[in-house]
Amino acid sequence: MVSGEHPTWGSVEGQLTRAALRILAVARLVVALVGGLLGVMSAPAGHELRTTVIVITVSAWSVLYARLLWRDPPPGLAWADVAVLSVVSLLQPWTVPPLSVGNGQGWVITLVSVAVVFHQWHTRPVSGIVSALVATAAFLVGAWWTAPELWIGAAAIGAWTPVQAVLSRVLNTLLVQAARAADAQEDRAQAAKREAAVAEAVRADERAHAAMLHDTAATTLLMVGLGEVGSSRQWVREQARRDLLALAGETSVAEGDALPALLEVIHASRVAVDLTAPDVLALRPEVATAVRGALREALNNVARHSGETSAVVIITAESVVISDRGKGFRPESVPERRRGVANSIVDRLAAAGGRAAITSAPGEGTTVRLEWDRD
Repeated sequence: MVSGEHPTWGSVEGQLTRAALRILAVARLVVALVGGLLGVMSAPAGHELRTTVIVITVSAWSVLYARLLWRDPPPGLAWADVAVLSVVSLLQPWTVPPLSVGNGQGWVITLVSVAVVFHQWHTRPVSGIVSALVATAAFLVGAWWTAPELWIGAAAIGAWTPVQAVLSRVLNTLLVQAARAADAQEDRAQAAKREAAVAEAVRADERAHAAMLHDTAATTLLMVGLGEVGSSRQWVREQARRDLLALAGETSVAEGDALPALLEVIHASRVAVDLTAPDVLALRPEVATAVRGALREALNNVARHSGETSAVVIITAESVVISDRGKGFRPESVPERRRGVANSIVDRLAAAGGRAAITSAPGEGTTVRLEWDRD
């Protein structure tokens, strides 16, 4: 924690820095005001006025010092404080009774001790220790001028001041290191989250691409390869055109009425559809695109697996239901390598914030229900 330099306030180190500086600002101001009041009350005889003027000056400086420390200590603040403390220490013959100097009970030594301890929290290590030594030296010189015969007692008290500064510096260093370790741990955790998010996005894109391939070119080629349609039929040519557009990413449903996009899928289907639908279907583009793809896959499954040539599609403002009376299947027995139900229907709706449910049993037909939340 250095004057004019601080970490990001939102980090653990930054929060520690701000809290410490504000606590120190309040504590320093309280010590200066209370110590000054006691200094006036115990002023040496004949020096009451001088003591009062000095105390008022020190108190005014302490208010400014605390204000700067509360916000963000500028460079050189500690040295300005040392200059003030040194002057006050040299003026002890006017402000502190000789006996108080000798036994370490004067208000000046209290202010100096607290100040050098606090300096360690907003200075560099070398600067902080040197400032403590300078302030201590000024105090000892002032104590000599005040009470030469009691100077040994004052020297013993003053010698402890740099030790206090060193201990404060050690505490500061340990807390800062702990805060930085916490910040580093948080940075690693955030980096891991970002990497996981990127990896999931890549996997989602791969799943979407695999679903698109399954729904378009793979399905069309499979039907042609199995002889389910003739390669010269108009349907194949139209379906190949739609597949190419889909793979090129040119067929996302636009904002507004999604019904025309669903009707296009129904009209292109190889099964006859008994349709019930509203006049308009307002859906968000991402939901409409997902529903369209899932509807296409559901109708393809009817054509390929049900043994039926027709299906019932019911479209409402909150769902699309596709059902057939075909031979049905057991959804839980579908192999994982079969992407149609999982990727092209369930995952596609889930990625858009919707839901898909498949109900089927051997000999009982199949119902696919696509749902979404209305805006």
